[in-house]
Amino acid sequence: MNKLFLRLLCTLVLIITIGCEDNDANNEVILAESGSIYGKITFSGAWPDTGTVLLTLNTTYPPQGPPAGFQYLSLETVVDNEYTYSFSNLSFTNYEAVSITHWPDDYPNGSYSTLGGHFEDMLITQESPETEINFNADF
Repeated sequence: MNKLFLRLLCTLVLIITIGCEDNDANNEVILAESGSIYGKITFSGAWPDTGTVLLTLNTTYPPQGPPAGFQYLSLETVVDNEYTYSFSNLSFTNYEAVSITHWPDDYPNGSYSTLGGHFEDMLITQESPETEINFNADF
């Protein structure tokens, strides 16, 4: 009986000692699971009376295929000629363009106007998951 009790006690002490040795877990770096691109757009000129103003995020420039993210803008969402945007939950990859375009009603001849944007590489990684991009757009 004493041998069994001693073995159980030693096993329990060993499990507690090994199981509680977790100092390295407190020093781990927590890596991001997704990224974000955010910033402020400053508008100048008169807001268009008709059509759609669209903010897009693209993995290639010029854009080929659907955007990685988009937002419809309206005059009501712009405060003091500025709009704060955010694209979140982004995959870790390179994004080449965040841009503002004006699409006239009925898209005559597929025409649209690029009003402004940022057309340089924006690399989103686990080590650098957030990027701030501010730019101007002119109507």
